[in-house]
Amino acid sequence: MKNFILFSLIFIFFACNDTTKTKKDTQKITKANTPDLTALDTSAAGSKKNLINFEKGKVEMRKKLSSGIVIKWIERGSGPGFENGEMALIDYRLGTPDGRIIDGNNRIDLPFIPFVVGYSMQTQGWDLAFAHLHVGDFVKIEIPASLAYGSKGIKDVLAPNTPNWLYVKVLSKINPSIDANGIRAWKLADGQPFNLEEGGAKEIAYEFVASTPNRPNAIVARKFPQRFVVGQKTTVPGLRKILKNALQGERYYLVLAPEQAYGSKGYGQVIAPNEPVFFLLDIVGVRSIS
Repeated sequence: MKNFILFSLIFIFFACNDTTKTKKDTQKITKANTPDLTALDTSAAGSKKNLINFEKGKVEMRKKLSSGIVIKWIERGSGPGFENGEMALIDYRLGTPDGRIIDGNNRIDLPFIPFVVGYSMQTQGWDLAFAHLHVGDFVKIEIPASLAYGSKGIKDVLAPNTPNWLYVKVLSKINPSIDANGIRAWKLADGQPFNLEEGGAKEIAYEFVASTPNRPNAIVARKFPQRFVVGQKTTVPGLRKILKNALQGERYYLVLAPEQAYGSKGYGQVIAPNEPVFFLLDIVGVRSIS
């Protein structure tokens, strides 16, 4: 299922940490006081009219984009907006015009998930719509099939050429813990303590998925971990800087400027020259080597 709850298997971390920390390096959170989307979940039990009629009499404002996307504001927020490479926490349900809910963070029992705008974490329609959203917004986004799952659809879930109805509450905006020199990083999970053996070198085993504004899952390095020894130049500069101090079990979202990623050369046919890159990075092992 291309991009379904893409990269989003994990993130209770935000719920219990960000609102209580005050240190300068803490991820700052801006919240919206909007309720959840459980009112839509009854449609999953067969009450399709609930979804089809949900916004009737509730829409405060409607906007049609040149792309064909229609955004209907059920509740308008007053918080900050989003630029590419910024993170929103969202409560969402993905539906279809026939009244079905086919996806949502409730499917993985999470009250919200993180979404980095502009880097193909979901379908193109999401990124185009989020350029018009703010913290506190509750919207229905009608996405044409060509900007959703297109002529392929999703096997056994979504027929080809089906428009998507995306219901989103934008709950908050999370500032990165690192935002300097072309590296923007959100640490999503802490790691295990590690002591380097005297005279040894630190080797990190890691997995990642890399996407760009124009290509989801451009590079998928899973199942067979990559190896990095601190001091070597076997990966891109931005990853080297994060991996240098990484601990086993850590997870990051990273947005790297071109000079911290694949630079003017790009990477084969999948990452263009001078293109910024989004990484989901997992540290799966750390050890001392002689």
